[in-house]
Amino acid sequence: MPYVRANGIRFAFDTFGSLNNRPLFLVHGLTGQRMNMFDAAKRLSDEFFVVTYDCRGHGQTDHPAAYTLADHGRDLLALIDVLGYEKASVLGASMGSYVALQAAELDPSKIDRLVLVTAKAYDDGSGSSVQRLLREEGLDMTTSSPAEKSRVLQKALWSPGITPEKLAELSPRTKTTGENAVALTPEETAAVNAALVGFDLRPDMARVSCPALVVAGTYDRINPPAFGREIAAGLPSAEYAEFPGGHLLTLEFEDDYIRRVRAFLNK
Repeated sequence: MPYVRANGIRFAFDTFGSLNNRPLFLVHGLTGQRMNMFDAAKRLSDEFFVVTYDCRGHGQTDHPAAYTLADHGRDLLALIDVLGYEKASVLGASMGSYVALQAAELDPSKIDRLVLVTAKAYDDGSGSSVQRLLREEGLDMTTSSPAEKSRVLQKALWSPGITPEKLAELSPRTKTTGENAVALTPEETAAVNAALVGFDLRPDMARVSCPALVVAGTYDRINPPAFGREIAAGLPSAEYAEFPGGHLLTLEFEDDYIRRVRAFLNK
């Protein structure tokens, strides 16, 4: 696991596949880490040189006291530059999709193809969509226990038809564990959420000239599919794909999801 400095921040990152392949950057979700993207990275590494990194404020990357979504977007653009690419394809999931879209709006010339998974284009004042769901239940992201969060999130993460056996198989893959896992303090959790409060990417979506794929889950209550359809309608060249899952459709329908992403990236 190497480090690199970009946009004034030291980033932890990992790579998968041959340097001769086309570059593909994967961007994780809120309070996650690059390891959450490893499974997809491995599966796509036969055709792409895949880069996964910890966003600022997350994992083993630097944790500034305060920052914005625009900082996240500039980070991604700087990483593409520092790692030696004129442009790259980018896939972002949940918060990672906001980062990816922000980067594409800041400098459309740097993004070859864009995949936005369980995305939204604006914030209603809550910051994290998870924060919004927790508040609806009288809870707060920085103070609620893991058990409380899990109780609220389970219905948003999966399809109603998921079997107990499938849930038991997939649940361990939702946890960030291992020697490189970094637990955020309450203050750091507040900072990662504050970075998303009040953002609105809708006014500049017309600037994004590259082909885009927007992926949504029918039963996602964190970022419902209406958010994804809005983004697909607002981008100049976008396809929309919906899977009958929740926010973690990438796990529940993994094979079909990877096939759809691969087909789009190879067009």
